[in-house]
Amino acid sequence: MSTDLTQSSVERPATRPDLARQLLARVERLSCLLGTIPSATQMQLIKRDLSRGHRVLRAAGEINFLSVVTLVEAALARLTWKQYTADVVDALRQAFSAGTQAAPFTFENYDAVRRLFRERDLSILPSIDLDPLQAEDLDEGQES
Repeated sequence: MSTDLTQSSVERPATRPDLARQLLARVERLSCLLGTIPSATQMQLIKRDLSRGHRVLRAAGEINFLSVVTLVEAALARLTWKQYTADVVDALRQAFSAGTQAAPFTFENYDAVRRLFRERDLSILPSIDLDPLQAEDLDEGQES
């Protein structure tokens, strides 16, 4: 075993189908861990792979699948590890499966994933939880 921390034990994907297969494999591992603390670690690995995929997808001109990646990132940013359900895993599985094919990934493919997320109530919109705020928090910095 090497002690070189710069080496990666996971091969970096070179194409969209490679990235999609890697993400799909991570999702399959997540499905076995649902409801357990290790699922949080697995989600962090998925998020890391999503982030690293940006460069691969831009270089390959895979803008439509990059849109899927950012859609998934936005949806996952709103969930805690306890909110990952079989429905969420299935939506991720479908999103990444679409990218594994050698055929071009089109806007229509992206739009199908976007509609799937909407149907599954996986919000991609940012939100602010105002419940913990007090009235004086809202007045800070304003002149009378």
